[in-house]
Amino acid sequence: MKTFKPLLLCIFFLFAFIPAKHRLPGKWTVYNADGTSIGEYVELKNDGTYNVYLPGDQISETGYYKLKHHIFSIRNAKDYVCGKNYWGKYRLDFYGDDSIHFTLMEDTCANRRYDIVGVNPGLRRIKSK
Repeated sequence: MKTFKPLLLCIFFLFAFIPAKHRLPGKWTVYNADGTSIGEYVELKNDGTYNVYLPGDQISETGYYKLKHHIFSIRNAKDYVCGKNYWGKYRLDFYGDDSIHFTLMEDTCANRRYDIVGVNPGLRRIKSK
């Protein structure tokens, strides 16, 4: 029994320092150099859907996403945007708990590709109040 307690304590400390997996669902935006949001943001929901909001909380786009390992796949809900059932693929990397970066893997939809990696291929989580 005396050797059991130190072994249990070692296991506890081993698992105490394993970082938690990152969570993708939430609200994400691009920030200006002064730390203010650009006013637009994307809400990635737990059910695999997303909404893009313009300033004033007007929805400008909706769709579906999947994340498997580091592969982020996305499809617009409106067929005329990128074609019916057309998924784009991006590598998604987390930087800390509040930042993500996209790298193009495969997406011939120019409009979506520009939105995701064209100007600023990274997003930061909007901190809840």
